[in-house]
Amino acid sequence: MIPDANDPRWKRVLTSDSDLSATSLATRILIARLRREVAAAPGALAGKIGELRDFVTKNSFAVADVAKF
Repeated sequence: MIPDANDPRWKRVLTSDSDLSATSLATRILIARLRREVAAAPGALAGKIGELRDFVTKNSFAVADVAKF
């Protein structure tokens, strides 16, 4: 199940530098980019959460990655 956009895990994964080595390469690449963008423009966090959630919705392999956040 994909968490709601208001779930704190989305914010935590994009604002921390937690280890993502257990996630897929595609997910790690996306999160690395989104983290840089959020660091540069913190006001964009909600949009970046939406982008990450959309990625997970469109890519079934990424659903398992969410459980590792």
